[in-house]
Amino acid sequence: MNRDPRPIHSDLKSHRIIPEPEKPSRWSFLKVLREYSTLKQFYPEINPYAEVYQFRENLYCIFTEGLCKMCGDMWCYLIDGPKKAMLIDTGMGAGNLKALCQKLVGDKEIVVVNTHMHLDHIGGNLWFDQVYCHEYDKEQIEKSITPTFIMDATTDTNGIPNETYYDVNDLPPFHTYEVIGVESGHIFDLGDGYEVELFHLPGHTPGQSAFYDRQTKCLFIGDTTSAFGAAEGEKHPECCTILALRNALVHILNTIGEDISGVFPGHGTIDLHPISLQYLLDTANRILEHPDWYDDKVMFGETEMYAKMVYQQGSDLKYTMKGVR
Repeated sequence: MNRDPRPIHSDLKSHRIIPEPEKPSRWSFLKVLREYSTLKQFYPEINPYAEVYQFRENLYCIFTEGLCKMCGDMWCYLIDGPKKAMLIDTGMGAGNLKALCQKLVGDKEIVVVNTHMHLDHIGGNLWFDQVYCHEYDKEQIEKSITPTFIMDATTDTNGIPNETYYDVNDLPPFHTYEVIGVESGHIFDLGDGYEVELFHLPGHTPGQSAFYDRQTKCLFIGDTTSAFGAAEGEKHPECCTILALRNALVHILNTIGEDISGVFPGHGTIDLHPISLQYLLDTANRILEHPDWYDDKVMFGETEMYAKMVYQQGSDLKYTMKGVR
């Protein structure tokens, strides 16, 4: 059987040199959305690396391609508030993300937040002067503020992209920016009482967080698909586990579970039914009860991980044994 991934038509300036494996849980969604949906907006003269889809009256979902093997295609989210806008995650940085946001929301101040510290969510931070995150990921994001952060991960020793083609001249010019760490429960006011709340949602990273739009009831969850366990020297090892993810999901569902209108992950299919959070919680509980009853073993880079399928999701929750509790 031919297992080569089937291409989805793209007008983006980037393109995969080494195709990403096709993922059944997201391929059909992205095929219809990107090739046939009337929601699509494309502004190549401003940012040829991004497609925009308006999923709510004031919500723009910005799609970009991952630029390295371990970084999947990525969603950033732009909320157009009454007086300020909020940008949730910044992708990998190729193409002028700030100018694209200004095209969509005008000259409003843009409050930039990161769900977590991984490069495919923070690479575009350099387009801005200030970024918020949960305090547990602040230090690692600050360490990424270097002139070659994205190029080191996406190019070979000659500076040539080796996984996904893009023009390195389209990366943001280097400058330092301020990283502000906040606690769980922090409220961002976008004007006239329009509030977005940060919910700590650890497991994937110590500071991984979700952002809850109290007006549209949309929840933006970043990455909740894996727990690697704590790296050496980690200050908050208890936040790098399936247990931490499970406990955070219980808190979110008990607090706002009845109100959520849609769940928006950092990758793949978006605007998920809120029941998807319960399915993820159920999977986390099954792992905690019997971590050795996994469905598959997979390699994430150089790390062997165990995978437990999430009910009706077509995807899995990955973990290492040190990342269980």
